Amino acid sequence: MVIRTYFDKNNTIVRSSTINTGLNPITELFYGGAVNQEQYSRFLFHFDETRIKAMYTGGTFTDLTKLTHTLRLTNTGAFDKELLNGHMGSKKRTSSFDLILFTINQDWDNGVGYDYEVCNLLNGDCAVSNAPSNWVNSMTGTDWSGGTGVYSGSPSGITVTTQHFDKGNENIEMDITDYVNGILTGNTNYGLGIAYDRGYELLNTSELQYVGFFNNNTQTFYQPYLETIYNNHIRDDRNDFYLDKNNKLYLYVNLNGNPTNLDSIPSVNVFDENDTLFSAYTSSAVTHVTLGVYSIDIIVPTTATNDCTMYTDIWTGITINGVTRPDIQLDFAMKDSMGYYNIGNGNSLPKKVAVSISGIQNRERVKRGDTRKIIVSARIPYTVEQTQSIDDLKYRLYVSEGSAELTVIDFQPIEMTNNNYYFLLDTASLIPNTYYLDVLVTSNLEVTTIKNAIQFEIVNQVDLRNSQ
Repeated sequence: MVIRTYFDKNNTIVRSSTINTGLNPITELFYGGAVNQEQYSRFLFHFDETRIKAMYTGGTFTDLTKLTHTLRLTNTGAFDKELLNGHMGSKKRTSSFDLILFTINQDWDNGVGYDYEVCNLLNGDCAVSNAPSNWVNSMTGTDWSGGTGVYSGSPSGITVTTQHFDKGNENIEMDITDYVNGILTGNTNYGLGIAYDRGYELLNTSELQYVGFFNNNTQTFYQPYLETIYNNHIRDDRNDFYLDKNNKLYLYVNLNGNPTNLDSIPSVNVFDENDTLFSAYTSSAVTHVTLGVYSIDIIVPTTATNDCTMYTDIWTGITINGVTRPDIQLDFAMKDSMGYYNIGNGNSLPKKVAVSISGIQNRERVKRGDTRKIIVSARIPYTVEQTQSIDDLKYRLYVSEGSAELTVIDFQPIEMTNNNYYFLLDTASLIPNTYYLDVLVTSNLEVTTIKNAIQFEIVNQVDLRNSQ
């Protein structure tokens, strides 16, 4: 599952100035431009972790080691190489530099400025504001506790990570997994900041060096965000259980049709075809995969008697909201290991697959905020009901801008249960736009992309009302 968390506030502050650009759609990080006079800016931002924290405490994200968080900001110079080494007024686009990501340790306000300098206009004034936050104050009457500019001197004690920029037009892609997971487990989130490495801030240059990024005030597709990906994917082998192979068996728990966690992790006993105990799994050996899903790993070796036989797995300790339920008995059939270990003088052919999508209609207008369970049906081409078993199915979501395809969700594995393939689409993470879905099929070294399997539009509630 892929979740985007957008910024709820951000601001750009300038050294030794009370001016901020909290409402400008572009943050400009700059340094230099004057001999013996330090000039530089820093960018501050905050995201609301409430939603992803609820997914963690609610049991959707059960394993923090499978959770990754990436900070993503789009460079304003990423679209045209002609902008490299170019000028905007007295400022020059910089290259070959490092940006640091640092923590903020107190509350702060957004700031309502737009321009850096007071200017004279025929109609009205520039949108210049000294209201905090700014270089001196985090809020009205409150100074930054770490010194002016959030921190003074070296940021070594508060640096989360660093990214190097070669040409200067690269986007920000910073892994902040440890920082965000710390927030999910109890740390306070005051936000983060981006600045040039201290050595660059102190450089004297004849021209002001700058790099720009879209921030949360932009009215475009390029809003910055935190990307959260849960990499604990379902791979259910109940219908394709091969001998001599490490298989996974799953238990799915639903309450009134909704996935629900048990009060405690169950235990499992596996019996062979003679009802003899083959293996016992205590609750510590059972994995809580995600909301309402539990699994075990199991290998059954080939013997003279167990080929094409049926084994039974019995799940015990089933309690939901204090209500104890009967043991759950399931079964699975053995398949000859030769069907998995294809060793000999033959060369297998790739499996051909046709897909159809349900859970969302083609060209549907979807209200932003819905969570859709997208079912991907894989079948043998030119058939209707003959399913095709594929171990490696992935999906990609993108938008179109002219002839370019802008990836929204890069290829992610599709969940494989015992009776369908699916993935969860979080539309709250999608900015209103038209989206296209690709499906990637990998079989026997052949990689096939099924383009535009479906397209749909994300709209705000107000857009839906206006269309009625």
